[in-house]
Amino acid sequence: MAPLFSLFAIIPVVLGGFYFYAHQRTFGHLDISTSSVAYNRTRYHNLLDWDKYALTIEGEPTQIHSGEFHYWRVPDRERWSPILKQYRAAGFNTIRIYFHWGYHSPAEGVYNFDGNRDIEYLLNLCEELNLFVLAAPGPYICAETQAGGYPGWLVAKRDLNIRHNYIMLWRVYDQKFADYEIQWLNHILPIIARHQITENKAGKKGCVLGLQIDNELFETMANLLPIGLHDQMRVLAKAARDVGITVPFFSNDGFEEGGWVPRPELDGQKKKKKFWSRDRFGLDLYGFDKYVSKYCPVYIWCFLFS
Repeated sequence: MAPLFSLFAIIPVVLGGFYFYAHQRTFGHLDISTSSVAYNRTRYHNLLDWDKYALTIEGEPTQIHSGEFHYWRVPDRERWSPILKQYRAAGFNTIRIYFHWGYHSPAEGVYNFDGNRDIEYLLNLCEELNLFVLAAPGPYICAETQAGGYPGWLVAKRDLNIRHNYIMLWRVYDQKFADYEIQWLNHILPIIARHQITENKAGKKGCVLGLQIDNELFETMANLLPIGLHDQMRVLAKAARDVGITVPFFSNDGFEEGGWVPRPELDGQKKKKKFWSRDRFGLDLYGFDKYVSKYCPVYIWCFLFS
């Protein structure tokens, strides 16, 4: 009977541990709801809206044909315009731009947006060439860069948890790390905000259609194990709205698992914390990584995910 009693003793511990983990992961500590940071479609729908088929830009249904442009891999601003013109000539109407924190911040407290780091100049070029922009300021960008785009001085610190990772898949919200993320966003986002399609000024049409929040931040693993930290998304979305980002937010899920999809929520239920009834945090639009390969040719990719 001893093994049976041991089993009954272990079960409550396991269930209690899972409850604690899932509870702090989903509810967290930040009182930031999906609706509080959602795109204001009532105010901006005439400029930018969407349905299940396409974006609607100034009343015109528009399909996005986008490429990538990594300006920090072309550290010569005189070459940006010819490259962007080639995008237009190839039929692209949009580019996604990863904004590289480490490229702009070589030392703690130092931020450089001049010369070959002048993103104001880059966004002006996009507007002149009628290229829309999907802005991805991270803070984590991956893009096969060292430290995923984090500055070297940041990852050298030993008193914080990079990307809130405590150990392996266990994430615990680290306010000190979040403060550094917000510091970066407070420098980069005001520049991006001046070029939003929702913020037309003096007859000048902005190019930025949307802002990607973080990158490949899994909400679940294989749709089973909850590994995403909702407060991580909440704090970044709130910081972006606070500095004037008004375009829609979108995600970039590492796999097509439905992470951070927009969900209806039960506002007002947070204090009650009904574990199984309150829906989770989500962004305005869902995006995911999908690479065409011999195992997934383009015709299957288009059929499955169009």
